[in-house]
Amino acid sequence: MMRVIKRISGHKARVGGTQHSGWLPEGAAEPLPTPIRDVIFNLEIQFDGYGYLLYYASQEGDLHGDTWHETIEDAEQAAVEYFNVGADQWENGASEHGQ
Repeated sequence: MMRVIKRISGHKARVGGTQHSGWLPEGAAEPLPTPIRDVIFNLEIQFDGYGYLLYYASQEGDLHGDTWHETIEDAEQAAVEYFNVGADQWENGASEHGQ
């Protein structure tokens, strides 16, 4: 069972603008970058007994995922890099995931 250590609700982040980076057949048109849009995310840092997950989910439900980190500081740094989160935005999260 995951233990939620910290959380942020309603964080606005800009996503998209990613250029295609995969293989294309010869003569294929280069795909357009992904559309840029502002998205509201809920983020959590969860402890799985071995390390820390930075879990994120858009409030619309179309974007979600997680990254695993050895330390809570690494998870917080990932939130800064991926979502431009400020250290003062985190709230304590004393609930159990899924309850």
